Amino acid sequence: MFKIFGTDGVRCKVNEEPMTPDTCLKIAKTAGHLLSNKDAKKNRVIISKDTRLSSYIFEPLMTSGLVSMGMDVILTGPLPTPALSMLIISLRADMGVMITASHNTYEYNGLKFFDSTGNKISKELENQIENIVLNEDNYNKIPTKGLKTGTATRFDDTVGRYSEYLKLSIERNQNFKNIKVVLDCANGATYQIAPTIFWELGCNVISINNKPNGKNINDKCGAVNVEQLSKKVLDSKSDIGFAFDGDGDRLIIVDEKGHTIDGDRILALLSKELINNNTLNKKTVVSTVMSNLGFENYLKNILDVKLIRTAVGDINVIEEMKKNSLSLGGEQSGHIIFGKYSKTGDGILTSLKILEILKKSKIKTSKLFNIYDSYPQEKINIPLNGKLKNDLIDKINNLSFDCKKKKPHLRYVIRESGTEFLLRILVEGKNEEEVKKEINNLSNNIKAIINV
Repeated sequence: MFKIFGTDGVRCKVNEEPMTPDTCLKIAKTAGHLLSNKDAKKNRVIISKDTRLSSYIFEPLMTSGLVSMGMDVILTGPLPTPALSMLIISLRADMGVMITASHNTYEYNGLKFFDSTGNKISKELENQIENIVLNEDNYNKIPTKGLKTGTATRFDDTVGRYSEYLKLSIERNQNFKNIKVVLDCANGATYQIAPTIFWELGCNVISINNKPNGKNINDKCGAVNVEQLSKKVLDSKSDIGFAFDGDGDRLIIVDEKGHTIDGDRILALLSKELINNNTLNKKTVVSTVMSNLGFENYLKNILDVKLIRTAVGDINVIEEMKKNSLSLGGEQSGHIIFGKYSKTGDGILTSLKILEILKKSKIKTSKLFNIYDSYPQEKINIPLNGKLKNDLIDKINNLSFDCKKKKPHLRYVIRESGTEFLLRILVEGKNEEEVKKEINNLSNNIKAIINV
């Protein structure tokens, strides 16, 4: 039996379970049943997508399933994930569906579900959907609407609405004249809106990877691979470069020297800014187990800010922020969540807030982000044939426990990916040579356990 939901919604290779036509139709009907407002005569749902080719499979499937449940569907076409979250509120929708595999290449696709408040649905609701879809008796109990079907309408004003929402998030009359910016749109959902809004705000804009063809999304570009962006920033003598991922909820920055600025450093700078403005709720930031110890020490020792770590996945960060009414959180991978403006990661919003700080500081990007020393981190991904069995998980956990006991000055993170069949390993410490040696030994021992 396969599992439907992973770290961030549904995601796998196209035409493999659960991203098959039959299963996706069941997911659509089940989600419509559970998320509909039972007191309303008619419910409204918004369906958005990124630019991958297979969305032509899943957009009509989601539409058919939800319309069959009596819901009126609004289709937006390609749009960043955070734009969908915003539109749910703006258009008074009861739910939203984002068809995307985020940072993965075009061979993958997935589904992210949002409730009427614009938030990603809870793990509890994901489990309810899964229990119905994977149990034929439960699925057959979903009440049908008979002839009371919904309608489907394509809405063309979404880009304009999202643009105005973004511009309202920055200071009035703010412009970024004389700032030269390179945008890497990953051939994804930001390809139209990002270049336009930066141009409207006065930037000298150079755009790359902004010509999606359905197959080139995240292909050696965007937030997962900044080599092209780094070269373009250097060649064009630009002030800063911004790399988005396929659905626009992640941001990685390149400074004027071509160096990569990850989510930890972005969070550190934003924490400093919010502390200076006295707007960091409870002087606390949320991130994940992947965040660098240098970042954590900077927050604690320099800013007197507490760091709460969660499991990997922006949904875990968001849930922690909601639970404690916190204003800032994110991931090293580039998901940055501003509680004041957005209920999910938003790459374009974050880049605009960074530009505000850069303009005000009147210093180079490299100096702006040079606020702490990172600890050496090494990461290795080990391919898996499928989900690990419990006995192998126990053996790996025992190995990890032994490592931590022998070398408590090092930090270890070993986890199964929630989006791909990979075992992800991280080792971190002050001594780079020791870290490299330790991760090689650890990965070899794990490969021996799982017989890779």
